[in-house]
Amino acid sequence: MIRGKIHIISACILLISILTACQHSGYKINNSQGSFIKTDSLVGSGRLIEAIISPYRDSLKLEMGKVIGKAEYELSGGFPEGLLSNFVTDLVPVECERNGFQKPDICIVNVKGLRIPISKGDITVENIYQLMPFENEIVYLTMSKDQVLELFDFMASVGGDGMSGASFGINGARAVDIRVQNKRLENRNYIIATSDYLADGGDHFEVFQTAIERKSTGLKVRDAIIKHIKELTASGDMISSKLDKRIYYAQ
Repeated sequence: MIRGKIHIISACILLISILTACQHSGYKINNSQGSFIKTDSLVGSGRLIEAIISPYRDSLKLEMGKVIGKAEYELSGGFPEGLLSNFVTDLVPVECERNGFQKPDICIVNVKGLRIPISKGDITVENIYQLMPFENEIVYLTMSKDQVLELFDFMASVGGDGMSGASFGINGARAVDIRVQNKRLENRNYIIATSDYLADGGDHFEVFQTAIERKSTGLKVRDAIIKHIKELTASGDMISSKLDKRIYYAQ
């Protein structure tokens, strides 16, 4: 049965190759005929295929179902700040330091990239994969004072986003009363930890593309979240977060 499938597939590939070759050589098809073949009877599950896939599927299911922590209450996204984005941006600098990197001044994540909330109760590995389904890597960007100001103005213009290490108020479409590590902006360079997606200008963060320097950490955002939850659980802590007006609407 499998051998028969291979012959059919090979024949299709050969036909496509011939037709493609004809097109490149200048020939045109004047007439063609075709018919539909139901693939249900050809594909099937197959005992051999099932025997090969089953161990990997079962192992993956077991790993994804592992409980790695417990949330004290639901952590969801929001603007201008949210419990979920505060939790993630707070843990990224910690995990970067634990992996030998210097502590960044600021961490930025996009709320839209956090796909589901962390529900109250048990947290599984699968939950975090659903939360962060992308292979985003943490990168370090070096940015000037003016570039940081431009970054915060952009974030203010869209109503806030995920951030730690800094605070600012939103006045219209501008960032006001800016603080970085509890200090006013200084005429120096700042280190910002973010995802490679945002660093590439994703979600309209074009300002990141003007960074003075970019450094890869090799750390996945998702892996950092999983590791941090495991570490908190090992210390006997439940997963929690808080709103602290790191981004707020100025009066």
